[in-house]
Amino acid sequence: MPLIPIHDVDDERLAVYRDLLSAKASRRCGLFVAEGRLLVDRLVASSFPTHSILVDECRVSLLGEQPADRLIYVTSAKLIEEILGYNFHRGILACGHRRQQPALSDILQPLPSRATILACVGIQDPTNLGSMLRSAAAFGIDAVILGHQCSDPFSRRVLRVSMGATLKLPLIESDDLATDLNRLRNDFQFERIATVLEDAEVLEQARRPDRIAILIGNEAHGLPGQIAASCERRVTIPMQLGTDSLNAAVASGIMLHHFTRVASSTRS
Repeated sequence: MPLIPIHDVDDERLAVYRDLLSAKASRRCGLFVAEGRLLVDRLVASSFPTHSILVDECRVSLLGEQPADRLIYVTSAKLIEEILGYNFHRGILACGHRRQQPALSDILQPLPSRATILACVGIQDPTNLGSMLRSAAAFGIDAVILGHQCSDPFSRRVLRVSMGATLKLPLIESDDLATDLNRLRNDFQFERIATVLEDAEVLEQARRPDRIAILIGNEAHGLPGQIAASCERRVTIPMQLGTDSLNAAVASGIMLHHFTRVASSTRS
């Protein structure tokens, strides 16, 4: 595999790595960055095209075999730190191309008669979203819908916390979440469950139909009232010791475990 040496921090060929420090720039240019050997390997093995790889000259051996036409930039650890603006210990990064956003029907139409969807409404903390995507992958969720106020699922932190689950899960970044949530019920027969704090079914007693969409709301404010009211069911996790709520990522993990494992053999 041909290696391209880089000696200048201002080399234009590295502009993509400098620009992708900004999440907004990442979304605009249609690219994203994966950090560390594990995520780079998962990007390379995924269906997302790899734009290029940037590697510390002391860690080239970590790359393994790469296609002959892949851009592989090799430089010093010091120069990588200058590009990123912080002390980077992982030694390898890769840039990937985002795919064109699929239509809701493209993802949902092929799903089997029994399916589970996670809908994230206003999840703005990248760590929370990354954890939720990792749990979704672990519990075999069939698709994830993200409202437009959610953190970028391809941001560096979300990718890192999700351990690359972003690259595996069918994701729908919705421009009109209310309409898409209505279509879940009307067009695809999903029963929508709002996760709320009160006036709801207790999770331990909640049964599931074959098709279910679990809605998780914003870290601070939960689900908007209008969205929660539109759902067919409301479910809550009972709290003790005066605890008012759980972290959104923790709550989603508990909900996903219940509806994919504990309640997986029941019917509504």
